[in-house]
Amino acid sequence: MITYKPKLLLFSHVSNTGSITGAEKLLLLFCLQVSPYFDCILAAPQEGKLTNYARKQGIPVRIQSYPLLYGMYFPGGRLEQEAEELRVHPDFSSVIRCITEIAPDMVLTNTVVNALPAIAAKTLGIPVLWKITEVMQATEYTSAAMHVIEKYSDCLIAISEASARIFRGRISRPITLLPPSSDNGLLHPDQKLIRTGYRKILRLKDSQTCIGYISSFIHPEKGLREFIHMALMISETYASCRFVIIGKPADQAYYDRCITEVNASGYRTRFRFIPFVESVHSAYNAMDILVVPSMVHEGFGMTALEGMLCGKPVVSFDGGGLGELMTMTGNAHFSVPLGDEAMLAVKVSELLEDPVLMQHTGSVNAGAARAHYGLEVYQDRVRSFVHELQRGCPDWMSGDISRSLSTYRAPLPIPLQGTASVKRKRGKKRMQKGLRSRIQGTTAAKHRHKKRKAGAKRRSLRRFKSIKRR
Repeated sequence: MITYKPKLLLFSHVSNTGSITGAEKLLLLFCLQVSPYFDCILAAPQEGKLTNYARKQGIPVRIQSYPLLYGMYFPGGRLEQEAEELRVHPDFSSVIRCITEIAPDMVLTNTVVNALPAIAAKTLGIPVLWKITEVMQATEYTSAAMHVIEKYSDCLIAISEASARIFRGRISRPITLLPPSSDNGLLHPDQKLIRTGYRKILRLKDSQTCIGYISSFIHPEKGLREFIHMALMISETYASCRFVIIGKPADQAYYDRCITEVNASGYRTRFRFIPFVESVHSAYNAMDILVVPSMVHEGFGMTALEGMLCGKPVVSFDGGGLGELMTMTGNAHFSVPLGDEAMLAVKVSELLEDPVLMQHTGSVNAGAARAHYGLEVYQDRVRSFVHELQRGCPDWMSGDISRSLSTYRAPLPIPLQGTASVKRKRGKKRMQKGLRSRIQGTTAAKHRHKKRKAGAKRRSLRRFKSIKRR
């Protein structure tokens, strides 16, 4: 029986203000699901959607800035040096102070690029859980990234086999697979009222087929250009199709080029561009087909999973964890080679040609997504992970680490050499000189006081004798 609830400090790599990314959603979900076993505190670099949602769920939040080490995603020749240079970054001492004040038993850092919290925690002797949500790119310097992970982590939590694969056989740290889920109770199929209402907002008729694209932030890696090319390929054949694009541009020049292509196509009126929607479930319900044309090997495919939970057929490129999701849910047939726009159009056309297949695929997706990635399945996986920690690392769960940090005092900074040191020496001399002056001044004042007192005594005696003679 657990008598102590360990404290877990979770560092998010971002906290976006306009929308919330898949990685942020997964961190919040993980935090909520481990809360029965840990006292969770969320650290984020700024206020945003994530911190707002966390507070509403009763999770304490600490705002603390820290830089990201992007070289961990695409390793370069200076990666290990860049990792060590984080120790002299202005935020490093602040993160150390943040950790010691909270005194956690464990620290979790989210995404492979969020290295500074891991380095700070290990400096203090705190166990580090490193959550890997992306597929690290393999380069000639991948071994440098492995060395950083090995040095500054105790356990890896990977959201897919695609994100874990590069580490297997290269590091000694245990790797736990924890595929995502969604705790959004609104992600359900057959919500006709929501569908009808949102299609009116999008100016869609019942006779029109809505093909959707959703991304929190739009940049080339998210494949908007490939989606548009696919849409233009089928527009002439399927006049009833409408294309809804939801997402905030992260690369404005790229986004503008995509819109320019649409405007020049002659099919501009068939496209709807929407920067952001608060209730994403409404958008999914308004769609008939969801296309996820990611141009990189994703760690997972949260957009695809959410679309499936809403009972939508999904067509995607086959890359990384997104491909795993498509295969696991029986959608390998609708997963096409990365970047093949023509094949993407073929698969969408196949669904458009057969409305019964479209409806059946969406229904099967809803069941398969819940069977493999439902909230209950995720809770079971989290429970198993926590039990493994309890059995394998009982000292992490005992409270000894937190208690030792509670008495920890950060060492004073090492005095700088050179000019600053000379200035301090000069300042010390001035202080000593001033002190001597004050001491000397006090002594002189005492001496003057004694002289005045002696003179007054003599004058008093003379007056007394004078009176006596009279």
